[in-house]
Amino acid sequence: MNFPYRRFATLLETLCRWSIQKRVLSIVLAVVTATIALRIHTLLAQEPQYDLLIVGGHIIDGSGSPWFEGSVAVKDGKIADVGRLVNATASRVIDAKGLVVAPGFIDLHSHSDRTLLADGKAQSKIRQGVTTEILGEDHSAAPVPPGAGKNLKQYGLIRDWTTLGEYFARLERQGISVNIASYVGSGQVREVVLGEANRAPNPAELEKMKSLVDQAMREGAIGLASGLIYLPNAYAQTDELIELAKVAAKYGGIYTTHMRGEGAHWKKSVDEVIEISEKAGL
Repeated sequence: MNFPYRRFATLLETLCRWSIQKRVLSIVLAVVTATIALRIHTLLAQEPQYDLLIVGGHIIDGSGSPWFEGSVAVKDGKIADVGRLVNATASRVIDAKGLVVAPGFIDLHSHSDRTLLADGKAQSKIRQGVTTEILGEDHSAAPVPPGAGKNLKQYGLIRDWTTLGEYFARLERQGISVNIASYVGSGQVREVVLGEANRAPNPAELEKMKSLVDQAMREGAIGLASGLIYLPNAYAQTDELIELAKVAAKYGGIYTTHMRGEGAHWKKSVDEVIEISEKAGL
């Protein structure tokens, strides 16, 4: 008669023991979890948040707002935060108190295509805060006209490129301190096809000129540039420039120019620039 009760008592004892074990296991897991969390927190607290912290500078953020005092944090080569980063830590800290901290300046009209190869450090620009140079205004590094000398003696260089893509590759191999972008010069395009001839291109020649612009745009040019006070670019007529600019427009490029005249006929020159841009769809 007592047999069922003994079985019930045994079952109850087993359930109690399992409940205690489960409770102990839960406590152990909680302790382990808390220990790991504390360890991670400690490690994170010891590890700097950023690679570089520029503190105490007069920050100009490029938005047009007045400067404000604060810090700039850099992580993995990128700006991670800007502001009053009071408790921020970094592997390296630069005290910029009394100095201006600003985005790098862009030199929109630079002729450093050769000097960058002679001295890639570009200290004369970097020390002025210039970090980006736009090359190719009215004269670009490529395409290179036939017969152009390879020996650039005054710079101590040997020209080993004929296209804009090859020029960019040369810069990449050598290394430079600034960022660059370049137009393709309509003067070089004309000289490659027509030399110094003072005449309009025939249809086949114009197609060749357009293909050179197309190639330069595919290789990374940001648009077409013309220097219409320089030879042989001065020989180019408006319709020729419109056709070349259309190619640049196809790639989202822009047109920039040293217009034909800035004296008595300046208005006519401006009108030509507007006409080229409008008809090319820029």
